[in-house]
Amino acid sequence: MTEDLVGLVPPPEEPDPAGGGAPESVVLPEDYLHFLSVYGVGTFDMFLHVMAPKHDNEYLSVREQTASFWSVLAQMLEPNPTVEPLRGMLGAGVGVFDPVAPLADSLRAAVSVAVWGSTDNGDLCLWVVPADDADGFVLVIGSRFEDWYEYGVGITEFLHRILTGDIRCPAFPEDFPSTGETPPSRDLTAIEELFSTRHSFLTGDQYIRVMDAWPAPWKTIQEEREKQAGAESG
Repeated sequence: MTEDLVGLVPPPEEPDPAGGGAPESVVLPEDYLHFLSVYGVGTFDMFLHVMAPKHDNEYLSVREQTASFWSVLAQMLEPNPTVEPLRGMLGAGVGVFDPVAPLADSLRAAVSVAVWGSTDNGDLCLWVVPADDADGFVLVIGSRFEDWYEYGVGITEFLHRILTGDIRCPAFPEDFPSTGETPPSRDLTAIEELFSTRHSFLTGDQYIRVMDAWPAPWKTIQEEREKQAGAESG
């Protein structure tokens, strides 16, 4: 599937290194490791970030983000003083007031769980290896942990099919994947070579270049305020 993905999204000429073995107690599929050898660490269509097994940046590290995921999940499962009395009164079982409980139970029973990707919206992409000798699968968890979606494919196949539209994940926004239009910018010449194809894969440095040239709403607001303040003082 890596060849198919390369035909769809050219890898960077100088990929960000993605060395390091898999974290302890985590199983990472061979197709993902091969993907990293070709693409390195980076971002698809300015939205979907792919991590490395180990990385100096904790937000790009499978090891660190997997540990963070388990920590957040544990916090979400802590007893709620407001909910517990209601559970007793109504005889409510697991999953009624804590919908994340079924997800936690299934992941705890798995042989391996690894967070390998994330999105700008805070969604997480996991690789899960079940305990019943079944094949591993991609699991996408929405940013609020209220919804999750299972895909019985490898990581590279998931990336290819999500970019071609063969898979439409409800957790992702409608404008992902990209339509192929270059993001609006005040300085297109600074980044236009990064968007020569319908889909893009950017290294960390390239991603920063685009963000610097592509003003976010808060930057625009800040600039307008500075202009207004200058006009008033003049």
